[in-house]
Amino acid sequence: MTEPGMFQVSADILITNDSTESWADLAFHFVPNAMNAEMTNGYSGEPANVEVNSITSGDDELRYELDGSGLFIEMESKLMPGDQQAVTVEYTLTVPEDGMRLAQVENNFYLAHWYPMLAEYAEGWQVNEYDPKGESYETGFGDYTVTYQLPGDYLIASSAPDGHAEASSSGTLTGRAIRDFYAAFLDPADWQVAERKSGNTELRMFVPAESNILEETAELSVEAFAYFEENIGDYPFAELDVIANDGYMEYPNIVEVPTEEGLLDSILVHEIAHQWFYYVVANDPYENAWLDESLTKFSTGLFLSDYYGDVDSGFQNAKAYEESYETETYADLALGEFNTPAYYATVYGKVPLLLKGFFEGRGGNEAALEFLADYYEEFQFQRVTKQQFREFFEGYFKGDQQVFLDSWLQ
Repeated sequence: MTEPGMFQVSADILITNDSTESWADLAFHFVPNAMNAEMTNGYSGEPANVEVNSITSGDDELRYELDGSGLFIEMESKLMPGDQQAVTVEYTLTVPEDGMRLAQVENNFYLAHWYPMLAEYAEGWQVNEYDPKGESYETGFGDYTVTYQLPGDYLIASSAPDGHAEASSSGTLTGRAIRDFYAAFLDPADWQVAERKSGNTELRMFVPAESNILEETAELSVEAFAYFEENIGDYPFAELDVIANDGYMEYPNIVEVPTEEGLLDSILVHEIAHQWFYYVVANDPYENAWLDESLTKFSTGLFLSDYYGDVDSGFQNAKAYEESYETETYADLALGEFNTPAYYATVYGKVPLLLKGFFEGRGGNEAALEFLADYYEEFQFQRVTKQQFREFFEGYFKGDQQVFLDSWLQ
């Protein structure tokens, strides 16, 4: 960071072609380029500013096209299956004040989807238009080393294990098996910190200095995390960060949660549950957002039902979503095919309630958690497709489940 909000970035990327086809080009999601109202319908707030200085491979300059949120790099020669290619993207990034996810808020910087993220390849590169109502980008698991230099001392919270919360102006973060790398640089004067241990994972909570919800945030975070570990499966990472900045978002090993105590149970728990469904068990959030959002909402409802000792109370939020707007028949529409109210009503409301009703006749919450645990064990560190979910679901239960699944999946 050369000055507040201005970042000079050098992204060194090593790509392995693990497909069965040769590649003439490489494709990346470069979301900041589309974070403006001119390119992105529904974008609000100040725009991000990106300027690509060079794209190289060794000593060779590579030709490229930057189209919306897609960055396409032409190869000097085809990348054959099993081979590797290194590219370096040099660029400057100005983070928008009070932006959407990628944001500067006073002297705090939240870096979400800030770098070129390698797209998924499936009979062609899967690059979609940026859609701010959900996640329009998908990228696979990778290993990251991020070196930072800042003009002052900041608290660091990132997708890598950061250790004890101490302010620093420079350092190196290293993380493995990360889907997309998030980093926050926080002004120490603005935050109070709590650190708790749950199982083998360190939970670090960052709450605004003037807030009185630090203990409530810490206690509920530990309760939810321990519940999902015990009932769904072990969390295979050393650290989870929780930032109370009203971001309401999930990233690998880090979540953004409310500053209002009354919203903690529904939103904080939901974002923590995403570490199981979105991160460790992955999916394409553009084509099948329900695979992480609906399962996460359902998991949240199970926790809250047990937490409050009332089967229905855990799903009040899902019911409110379903009743807020007319739902779509099918939940597996692509993100761009939903209007915003129907997306939330269907994915966050209708589907979790359908799953709740399905399990009420098949053992209730205990059976639902057993199903989620077996699903989690089967697909850890994999990208699940709709067809894989259907096959697992139909194989798991006795009898034909096609009528139930066909009622909400195309």
